Amino acid sequence: MITYQGGSGIETKDAIIIKGAKDELEGIEGEYIWLEEKFGEQDVMWELVDQEFIDAGDIKYDILKIKFPNGEVKEIWFDITDFYGR
Repeated sequence: MITYQGGSGIETKDAIIIKGAKDELEGIEGEYIWLEEKFGEQDVMWELVDQEFIDAGDIKYDILKIKFPNGEVKEIWFDITDFYGR
């Protein structure tokens, strides 16, 4: 069962920590579930603009850049260390 810890996701120190994913596929799906719970349905309330992986040594990040209908763009940081490489 996926759980979410951490902060708001607006920067590295506040990254959303995804725990409990059995593999990368489930973990990435968890990122999109979190985004839809927070911001609404994908491709209706927001769209994915870019996705970037950062290997910061002991911590692995996935950064999703999303855009809202009003043109606002946000980067959401996820700590994917728990499921990375599975």
